[in-house]
Amino acid sequence: MAEVNKSFDLITVNAKNMDLPNGKITLKVSGKEIDTSLLARIMEPVYSYLNDYRKMAINPAIQKYDKQFEGMSDKKEVEKLAKLVNDELKKLVANLEKEAQNRIKASWEKIKKENKEYTKWKLKIAANITWGVVKIGKSIAALVASSGAKLDEYYKVAKSVYSIAKEVKKAIATETKVREDLMKALEKMAKATKDGKVGKSHITKVEDTVKEYKVKLTAARQKASSMAKPLEKLLQLQDEGVAVTKKQEAAINNMISQIIEFNTTEQNGRKFADFALKKAQDAQGTLDLKTIKAHAEKVKKAIDIAIKVFEVAADIL
Repeated sequence: MAEVNKSFDLITVNAKNMDLPNGKITLKVSGKEIDTSLLARIMEPVYSYLNDYRKMAINPAIQKYDKQFEGMSDKKEVEKLAKLVNDELKKLVANLEKEAQNRIKASWEKIKKENKEYTKWKLKIAANITWGVVKIGKSIAALVASSGAKLDEYYKVAKSVYSIAKEVKKAIATETKVREDLMKALEKMAKATKDGKVGKSHITKVEDTVKEYKVKLTAARQKASSMAKPLEKLLQLQDEGVAVTKKQEAAINNMISQIIEFNTTEQNGRKFADFALKKAQDAQGTLDLKTIKAHAEKVKKAIDIAIKVFEVAADIL
């Protein structure tokens, strides 16, 4: 009895980003009357088919997916692609056992037409595939691990930014309150001036409120500036591959812009305070509230924007 028992490698390419399985198909064909040379003729077209299928379907698919893994670091995305790869490759080899057996039978049927004696002979045909699971390579696993650590660091820094953002909001709110207190003191003084009852106590109240207002301005600016380093760290982690949402990215950029803008806001606030103090000290019979209010309104607009930016950012982060 002649017999062919041959294992055929289904994968003949290397992968950079995947650990490939030991993919083989084992063909077993035997016949009592058939000699080895006849068996070789029967198997030749089957080997040719398997070689073409490997060359045209399996190897290109592996190379395509290997390229898709290149540089990936997001764990969920890597796991998602790994499942897709395994599902697709399983589909490619799912019918090979049956197809190989059918092609052996077809080849034998064709040869039997050459000699009627062959029709009396019987073949035993079997095909078995060995196929494992494609796994991500060490380089991608390292990227995923690194990205995971960076993601943990991102959320840790973002949490601190969240806390600071809430403190900034409070600091800005105190500026709003004292600015309103200053305007009330000025309005009270203006009324007293108009009635001819202005006294030193009115100017003292304005002077004291101006001092407090400048302190609040400084505190708000310092608190906002304290966010600069953690925000810079968030951007660095983003550059290193940590995935952030578009809202988070916009929030970070808005806060950075607002921190820079806050220097101008503070300067305008001080100009408003100095102008109000000078007008109060120089007041003789009338107090120019209209111009003072114009200065205050300019500061208010900037402060309102700042409050919104840090409030929204805190919620998003």
